[in-house]
Amino acid sequence: MMTTEDRNLSLKEAAAKLGVAPLTLRRMAVYQRRLPYLKVGRKLLFRPRDLDAFELNCLVAGRAAR
Repeated sequence: MMTTEDRNLSLKEAAAKLGVAPLTLRRMAVYQRRLPYLKVGRKLLFRPRDLDAFELNCLVAGRAAR
């Protein structure tokens, strides 16, 4: 049985999770190849674990206070 965490997210759902517009996410995935996606027919689907990895990859570490 598939849990909610295992369910692939639609373009709109994934964009909301990342806080970007769906068109921006489509460009980042399809044209810029910045994150993996599944293509089923015309639909783009995103695995939650790939979105989490993408977020961690975009993390910029702050500097320690002097």
